[in-house]
Amino acid sequence: MKILTENIEELIKKAKELTNQERFEEALEILENAFANNPNSKEVKESLLETLFVYGGYLNDEYTLQYKKAKEMFKRIIEIDPTNYRAHYNLGIANFNLDEIEKAKECYEEAVRINPVYKHCLYNIGLIFEREGDFQEALRYYEKALEIDPKFPYATNARSHILSNLDDLKRSSDISNKRRNIERLKSLLEVSKRIRIEMIQTLLNIEKEKLFDLLIDWGKKYQFEIDGDFLNINKETLPDLLKTLDDR
Repeated sequence: MKILTENIEELIKKAKELTNQERFEEALEILENAFANNPNSKEVKESLLETLFVYGGYLNDEYTLQYKKAKEMFKRIIEIDPTNYRAHYNLGIANFNLDEIEKAKECYEEAVRINPVYKHCLYNIGLIFEREGDFQEALRYYEKALEIDPKFPYATNARSHILSNLDDLKRSSDISNKRRNIERLKSLLEVSKRIRIEMIQTLLNIEKEKLFDLLIDWGKKYQFEIDGDFLNINKETLPDLLKTLDDR
């Protein structure tokens, strides 16, 4: 049954009043009936979508915590308007709040497919990669968001945080590699009578000039001898040298 234009305006007005009073279910019942009877009415469709968004946002709020019901609202929007990138984005947020991370990522990616310059969505994808520990991929998405809006504060702060983490990881990795190489050098010194000088330089990762100063020092303190490309090891003084390597 088609509803007259005058009645449509009255129904939309009534639904808006109910929405303002947070009586969302009543408002949606009116609009869904109006939409079923007048599927070609632009006014009814827009009013229904707007109310679904408002209700979905209300349910998705951290104080309401009705994420499953929020998903229903955004899925309904997508049924009516499949290319509505905001609905895909908000469905992603609901999924994220329910800890359904892969579903959230899929929703965000669909929103970006529809609207490639949706900076908030790119930022949220970055958050997921950061959560998963993939800092390089997270950084890529934050930078994509900043290409769209260089002053986007969330992406700016997130990028700074990621870069700091990457620096910390690199420092941690460098320290770990250095300790590992020193342990290798100590093992080689313990099981060998002589060791190639080039090997010492590689494991200690030092320049030739510093290496020669170090070998001269070892020679004087521990009676090690340079023999061509090799260093002859004094087993009697070796324990004292190994202690100094622990301090490097």
